[in-house]
Amino acid sequence: MKGEKYETLGTNVLPVNYNIRFDTNLKTFRFGGSEKVKVSIKASTRKILLNAFELQILHASVKSREGVQKAKITYNKRKKQVALKIGNPVSGDVVLDIEFTGTNNDKLYGFYRSQYDENGKRKYILTSQFEAAYARAAFPCFDEPSFKATFDISMIVDKDLEAISNMPVKSVSPYGKDRKLVSFGTTPIMSSYLLYLGVGKYDRVSSMLGSIKVSVLTTPGKRALARLPLEYGKKFLKYYNDYFGIRYPLPKMDLLAIPDFSAGAMENWGAVTFREIALLGDKKSAVAIKQRIAEVIAHELAHQWFGDLVTMKWWNDLWLNESFATFMSYKAMDAVFPEWDMKTQYFDDTIATAFSADSIRSTHPISVHISTPEDIESIFDEISYEKGGTVLHMLENLAGPETFRKGLHIHLKRHAYGNATKYDLWKAIAEASKESRGRVHITKVANYWIDEPGYPIVNVNQKGKSLELGQKRFMILEERLPKRQVWPIPIYYISENRDKPQFTMLSKEKGAIALHGTGWAKLNYGQHYLYRVRYPQAMLAALGEQIELKRIKGTDSWGVENDLFVLARSGRITMNEYFDFLEKYCLGDIDYPLNMGISSHLGWFDLMLTGKEEHGKVNALMLKYYGRIVDRLGWQKRKDDDNITVMLRSAAISSLGKAGHKPTIEKAIRLYERFMRGKAIEPDIKSAVIGIAAWTGDEKRYDQMVMRYKHEKAPDDKRRFLQALGMFRDNALVTRSLKFSYTKDVRLQDAFLLPAMISSNPAGMGMIWEWTKENWQFLLKKHDVGTHMMDRFVENLSSTCTTKRRKDIAAFFSRKDNVRGDIKLTIQQTLERIDANINFMKKNGIE
Repeated sequence: MKGEKYETLGTNVLPVNYNIRFDTNLKTFRFGGSEKVKVSIKASTRKILLNAFELQILHASVKSREGVQKAKITYNKRKKQVALKIGNPVSGDVVLDIEFTGTNNDKLYGFYRSQYDENGKRKYILTSQFEAAYARAAFPCFDEPSFKATFDISMIVDKDLEAISNMPVKSVSPYGKDRKLVSFGTTPIMSSYLLYLGVGKYDRVSSMLGSIKVSVLTTPGKRALARLPLEYGKKFLKYYNDYFGIRYPLPKMDLLAIPDFSAGAMENWGAVTFREIALLGDKKSAVAIKQRIAEVIAHELAHQWFGDLVTMKWWNDLWLNESFATFMSYKAMDAVFPEWDMKTQYFDDTIATAFSADSIRSTHPISVHISTPEDIESIFDEISYEKGGTVLHMLENLAGPETFRKGLHIHLKRHAYGNATKYDLWKAIAEASKESRGRVHITKVANYWIDEPGYPIVNVNQKGKSLELGQKRFMILEERLPKRQVWPIPIYYISENRDKPQFTMLSKEKGAIALHGTGWAKLNYGQHYLYRVRYPQAMLAALGEQIELKRIKGTDSWGVENDLFVLARSGRITMNEYFDFLEKYCLGDIDYPLNMGISSHLGWFDLMLTGKEEHGKVNALMLKYYGRIVDRLGWQKRKDDDNITVMLRSAAISSLGKAGHKPTIEKAIRLYERFMRGKAIEPDIKSAVIGIAAWTGDEKRYDQMVMRYKHEKAPDDKRRFLQALGMFRDNALVTRSLKFSYTKDVRLQDAFLLPAMISSNPAGMGMIWEWTKENWQFLLKKHDVGTHMMDRFVENLSSTCTTKRRKDIAAFFSRKDNVRGDIKLTIQQTLERIDANINFMKKNGIE
């Protein structure tokens, strides 16, 4: 990533301990602070740099062995830094004494305020979000991940409020007439972005896991939705203790449901914060909701080791945090809930996302150079999470699960309470893999796949009893490649004439494998590796027959179909060739994840072809495909249904209704009306029913859903009704929804939802760009860099498929005042996807 150089604070002054007192006020939302920061200074200096943002520093002094010096305070707003300048140089052990004030903003970063409703009255809590670089908005600090220190936190709060931080409360003492001083225990050595500050009234459920107190905290009135996440949290914490071989080191673990929160969750050490929708639920919640809650909890608890105990040295290795949490969350869920089959869901959830995100020229390597503060925010994306998680899955497969686990233990133990880089990790895994087949390949594969953007496609050509293989980088917009890339590709394959899978490496542009016959071969057996395969036509037909006969199934059938779809999406084959393959081989009783993969791909064609003559063919295919699924599964959950079946049923009903299947629409409307009269319906089809009701609804039904959304208390149902408002197809109602997204009734954290839903609604696709363009400057002001929101509004434009609109979008973002550092990359990627859409239309002769 290119841009102005990110200027760090340097390494001459290192923090050792922060002792900070915050004086809070939930009426004015102004806070005062005083801190004593113990630092170690290597070389004598008269200037000490810290990070500070939106703070007013009232006083600062520097105490050394020579005495106390008052500091001159100089701000650099652009760099979000403050300089403390003194007359006489200091070195060695020094204490910085700083007094400051700040604001509890409503912009979802720093030490901010969040509102909730209690008995019709608006109430507030204070909470914090410091990743990546917003601890500096709460207190002057050394706000970089390598600057680890201990923290002694105390807070002055009203006596009827609770204060929460990373450690348990150490003492509470009266402070004036109606206030109290709450002091917390000293934290372990940790980075500033992991500190947590919370103040408010909470409902709490708690339980012990050995000596660790595990709690779920909610705003008042939601205690009943806290017991399920408490159960999940204890189970995952126990699993990680066992798996990593290093016990969770803090005495407590709080999981906090925050009403207003920009991210999904945040791994503050010992005080993890979540959106309410990502944490709260009960046994009656839909399967998809329960899985999502479990996934987010497992992800954040994995961070307590990867991210908190051992932290990346700098943000270029953010993936070390996020990809491990992504990878480990599915591993933990599969171990704790084996009946969910999360190891297979990982393919359609994570690996499929990695394939899509990394298929464009403007992608970036997993380990990426960071040039500006905005660059940090822009890499919280599918590459750092899903592609990183996919590569870890590859490495585990190469090294072997136990060897990989042993390597992680070595890495965590060696770098506990410190910082690490990717090279430290590879070294640890290599040490652990002395006798495994992975030792030869692990470092070579890891370095290339982490440091290089993109992934390859392997082209197969059959020559008698051997296969000729050729590799090159795959991109959905086929053009001249940016540079020559040759990946070390693990080729794990099965063939018609050999009983056991075979393994080799393709480390050059071309290679060959022996088949011991002239039949078919399926490369990337098990789909464990991040590359696509293009088969010759005769072999593809033979593989299709094996899929139809269920001799190739599971992830392998998914892989064949997935690779074929992307060849159609990129214009390398026609869409009719893809549709023909589906109709010949994939419309029977196929298994997961192939069935979900096809569902996703039919949805893409449905969106692209809406309003075109060719749409009739995809709609007919959808009616046939989803009709067979619903006929087989029915509408009612059965006792022996696994999670995948339950979610497939819901997806099929929803898609069948949107495809215009009259009996499905009529049944959905009956169930919807029953639900609105207060009758229960099956939780797992509730989203499908409400969605179909909106899809076919009029203004009266729209008004009904608005009222239900406003008064709904359950986080999952509230989200369902808000999303449904983006599914009405009347243009006037689409306009109303876009306006509604920024009213007082929609939280800032949820404002992106309606535009996102409308961008995939055929009635709204043409309107979303005009709305975005008209409201762009408002959106930029509303969503600060640290909220990770603005890229979503850019991504909403990625279904554009006309040259005229593409030119308009490009011209709009060519103007400097419409671009910000955190969305530069997303703009490039969106324009590239639009170009690929236009190319798809052209290759298929669609006007």
